[in-house]
Amino acid sequence: MMLSVSMQQQGKDVELTGIMDGTEAVDAAIPHGDLITAFGEAVLLGSDDELAKARAALLEAIGGDAFVDTCGVIGHFERMTRIADATGIPLDEDTALGSATIREELGINDFTMASQTPGVKD
Repeated sequence: MMLSVSMQQQGKDVELTGIMDGTEAVDAAIPHGDLITAFGEAVLLGSDDELAKARAALLEAIGGDAFVDTCGVIGHFERMTRIADATGIPLDEDTALGSATIREELGINDFTMASQTPGVKD
């Protein structure tokens, strides 16, 4: 089982592959993880109807303050990803080494835009 750094700091195990492959529920260590994942997917890939349903379900489950925080995290990661993709920001050595296993297990190195990150998909 893989550990994410933030969950590792909390002493919890999280199976990250469930997030990527869509065949497993997100680990129970992440409260409302299934709803958060569904919302993130709807934001990035869903129709207006899918987004409205996912938004309503998540908002009801976690409340307004946590929902706003979730939206902020999604927006931040989307922004950072676009900047990194556009500029080809290289991973620093520590990040490259520390994330190598996770990137390989999740198939992140196979994403089309991975070729824009020097040293990841050469």
